[in-house]
Amino acid sequence: MIDLAMFPLGTVLFPGSVLPLRIFEPRYLRMLSELDQENPLLGTCLIEKGTEVGGQDSRFSFGTLCQVTKLQDLGPNQVAIQCVGLKRIIVTKWLPDDPYPMAQIEELEDDGGTDFSNKREIIEELERCYVLLVQMGAIPAKSMNIETLEAIDLFTACSLAPLGQLDKYKLLSAESSENRSKLLLAQITSERETLAAVSRLHQDES
Repeated sequence: MIDLAMFPLGTVLFPGSVLPLRIFEPRYLRMLSELDQENPLLGTCLIEKGTEVGGQDSRFSFGTLCQVTKLQDLGPNQVAIQCVGLKRIIVTKWLPDDPYPMAQIEELEDDGGTDFSNKREIIEELERCYVLLVQMGAIPAKSMNIETLEAIDLFTACSLAPLGQLDKYKLLSAESSENRSKLLLAQITSERETLAAVSRLHQDES
């Protein structure tokens, strides 16, 4: 078991992904000041109920171990940081928020390579989703470099998928790479079908 400072968020962070954060609450400013400066590590997890600000939130158990890679002073009592996800974790026990969230966690091992099952189908569905989103004007045309998709790993594919945070949490908490890839393919196929139906409806209305 490891005691780890935790930052509950309204966003799921996958291993390998980068997350920028603006810190202004006194409890999290103190947390940053107390991290190991040689290896500043913290955990993130998705908030189940409540908000990021003020505490009194309910949190999901699966999360991500992160390393703070950049820190910028924004002025009085505000700091911008950049975190990179390292590996999945599970909270075994929440400790008192005194003054910031802490938990006992276990690190989880994953196969995060680029050779995962259903990769070709997942990439094709990602491409279709993003084409539909561009056609609908929901995202800019250059928001994704489709040519780089062949080199992505499974966690990056999960991060790129245009899904809600609860769906992404299901991916993060999946027991194995095999289960995660099957679930991702099912989720983005369903999302692509929904986007296609909405696109047709917009075309009919116009």
